[in-house]
Amino acid sequence: MTNNVVRRAVGAGAKLGVVGGVVGALVLGQDTVARAGETTTFQLPLMKLTQTWGVPSHFMVYLTATVGDAPGVTTFGVANPSPFSGGSFFDSHARIHWSNVTTGAVGVVDVADRETAFRPCDCAPAPVPVFTGAGEIVAVATAGGFAINVSSGLGSFTAR
Repeated sequence: MTNNVVRRAVGAGAKLGVVGGVVGALVLGQDTVARAGETTTFQLPLMKLTQTWGVPSHFMVYLTATVGDAPGVTTFGVANPSPFSGGSFFDSHARIHWSNVTTGAVGVVDVADRETAFRPCDCAPAPVPVFTGAGEIVAVATAGGFAINVSSGLGSFTAR
């Protein structure tokens, strides 16, 4: 009978040790788990006037900001790049003026907003990473290159 009690106590202790180890690994390992970045589309899109083969056209650019991939880094991109236009050799980009309200840091970055070739291809413009620092970020986008700004885009988000 004494051997039975000892075996049960040892078995219960081993189970608790395994469960405790698993819970400890989950709790302590949380900081090392890779997190996917959070993407925010600017609340107001940029509207600009441009031309293709000499024909004026307006285009709404939906800009994005992705945070969380790396500490303090915001990656600016375009959700809807305008289609490739072989008739326009002009540079086509959005100029983003950002400000970190928490730290006071400011900056400007140009983000391409036009596809680079005819479909099918992987020709979307590359997103641009910028060190904005952690905090509340406000960004205003204007037309860059030879396009005319019709209305500015606006976005706000929190960088980690």
